[in-house]
Amino acid sequence: MISELRLYRITCYVMAAATVFFLLWVSRFPKGKRRYYLPIPVLCGILSLAYFGMSIEFYQVTTPTGQPIQTSRYVDYFITGPLMVTIAGIVAGASRRQLVALNVVMVGWTGATLAGYFLTEPTVYVANIANFVLLGAVAYMLIWPITRRSGEKSGERVLLYGKLRNLLLILFGAYLVIGLMSRQGFGLLDAFGGIFIGSYIDFLTRTGFCLLVLRATGATDQIIGEIKSGGAGEGGSDDVALEQSDDAAVEPAD
Repeated sequence: MISELRLYRITCYVMAAATVFFLLWVSRFPKGKRRYYLPIPVLCGILSLAYFGMSIEFYQVTTPTGQPIQTSRYVDYFITGPLMVTIAGIVAGASRRQLVALNVVMVGWTGATLAGYFLTEPTVYVANIANFVLLGAVAYMLIWPITRRSGEKSGERVLLYGKLRNLLLILFGAYLVIGLMSRQGFGLLDAFGGIFIGSYIDFLTRTGFCLLVLRATGATDQIIGEIKSGGAGEGGSDDVALEQSDDAAVEPAD
């Protein structure tokens, strides 16, 4: 059987290859647009670095029950989780307040997950309850208020936001389940099973998100146009005016 550290290293290489692939994809866009797409391959690059850190046991800590926690993984989650929900929120035309609230809840959810591994009974139950509540808050914001905001945008942006939202909610739920089932949680999975499934979910989350955004050129052209126009809102509010990009056109996604 593949050792834990080797599995981490393999995932590192896979995500590094994905990073290069998406960077090459971004390089095909018109020069004036490329910098707006750079956060997309960065999602894979950060995860690759995180898995490299795990493969060398960089700053590995131990829970009260003696189980190892790879802090590199959670550094990645603290960075890329907010980045992904922010990108999804921008696609939907979310207000600044909604984006800030979404980021705060996202960071809180990751923090509650991490804290739960270091707590013992009965306080660990508080962290577990917070885990469900905060994930529920993320789901509520993505499904209701931000989805309503997306309805004010073009059909291409509505479609892209719906795909990003559904992907994130399904995989966020999977993260919660695997976290509870892992050896650091209730111990229902062995080390190899937990690491393999966790790595697979990480891979699906990053690559799926990147593919959806990079293929939806019609929607992303509109967003880039808004950014270039200064994002003027109505009456000084957080609303952003819809404007097409002036750059060379790219064929819309299928």
